[in-house]
Amino acid sequence: MLDSFVGNDNLKETVRTAVKSGRFPHAFIIEGEPGSGRHTFAKMLAAAAVCESENSPCGHCRTCNLVENDGHCDVLTYAPDGATFKIDTVRSIRENAFIYPIEAKRKVNILLDCDKMSEQSQNALLKILEEPPKFMVFILVCRNALGLLTTVRSRCITLSVKNPDFEDAFNFIKIKKGLPDNDIKEALENSHGNIGAALNALDGTTDKAVLLAKEFYSHLSRRDRLECAKVLYSFDKDRVLFAGFLKEFKFLISSELKKTVTENGEPKLTAKQLVNIAKTVNALDTTIKNHVGMPLHIPTQSTAMLAEIFAII
Repeated sequence: MLDSFVGNDNLKETVRTAVKSGRFPHAFIIEGEPGSGRHTFAKMLAAAAVCESENSPCGHCRTCNLVENDGHCDVLTYAPDGATFKIDTVRSIRENAFIYPIEAKRKVNILLDCDKMSEQSQNALLKILEEPPKFMVFILVCRNALGLLTTVRSRCITLSVKNPDFEDAFNFIKIKKGLPDNDIKEALENSHGNIGAALNALDGTTDKAVLLAKEFYSHLSRRDRLECAKVLYSFDKDRVLFAGFLKEFKFLISSELKKTVTENGEPKLTAKQLVNIAKTVNALDTTIKNHVGMPLHIPTQSTAMLAEIFAII
């Protein structure tokens, strides 16, 4: 089961060692950016805690299948109620921790987005982390462990999920999706090698990018700068979606260049304007590709692009 997780060999070895030793730790923190596989790894860790096969977690037995499909009665997952964990939720988790497991030798609580816990909620959780029942295992999932109190971190083993090597990520997606190599490479480059973000881009972002490109062009053809800015503002820090938008916008410009009539009587951009806009978008697209692996402030880039486009029209 662990072998199916891409990269992060040190984390997988930590889990195997814990299983073989028979002294399974009572609390873990799994940190990693969204799309890194932190939730998937949390399930694998939970399966390792309850699977009774020789090579735990085997990934094939009834127990592992139940954990993977969120159906095991002794593996419970909790998430924030809105912006944060309510203190009453944490107290309930603490009380339920003393109830013996029903089927497995251990009971596992997976707490998602723990860095959204208030200090009060973390202190409430700390009480059970300090003196947990012997059968209880806590898995705290977060973006960054530094968002948790030092006292909480000190009682957990922290596992940091990293993006795998580019080649490993590429091969994983290639086998999973069977898509053209260039599409996979582009999605991985735009997501800094983040498999989850790349898969989202390949699966669903394209449709959203198409709609946003069409909306942007519609506003642009009416010279509505404010509405154009609203479209660009929606990207915020979503580099993958922004790159997809630029790609679809370029396709749209190319398509518009082939047309010779206006739609619905709206003023149409001239061929010269479209060509110059395409050059501006191509320049930004090149900038993004040259900054793979480095921070890119999308609002700044998109604002500059919008200013250049409106200077053209």
